[in-house]
Amino acid sequence: MGINRPSLYAAFGSKHGLFMEVIDRYTATLGCQPVKAFDGGLDILKSVAAFFEATIRAATLRGKPRGCLIVSVAVQYAEKDQQIGKKLSGMFAEMDRLIADHFLAAQDKGQLSQEADPQALARMVISVTHSIAARARVGASRKDLSRLAKDFMGVLFPAPN
Repeated sequence: MGINRPSLYAAFGSKHGLFMEVIDRYTATLGCQPVKAFDGGLDILKSVAAFFEATIRAATLRGKPRGCLIVSVAVQYAEKDQQIGKKLSGMFAEMDRLIADHFLAAQDKGQLSQEADPQALARMVISVTHSIAARARVGASRKDLSRLAKDFMGVLFPAPN
């Protein structure tokens, strides 16, 4: 870009400001891709499977750092930086809410038991995506990550007896 670090940081107010903008940009682009799996009107099982597939694809893109910027990098600063912690906490809560809403809709359509806890299921799905990102970061293959997602899907949506 032909710009030195001080000039780059000054464009965003500070190094911290630049990092906050990077988090926002990542979230609005690559980070939001998996959530689009819930927008296709698929049944909940297919939506969750597509969500995991998109997460695995994003975490293992060729020519890009493996994993997830938020899980791999930003969370390590959250404890030390209250502004980053607040931003990430809000992002996680929003993601939980969004996915829980899809589980609630699935209950209304009879695709999910009324006894199921949509909020708990959403938190578990997000937790598995964090595991996928962390495992991708340390070199897990797409095949291994797909197996993890499939195994979890079997627990989340057990086959009827």
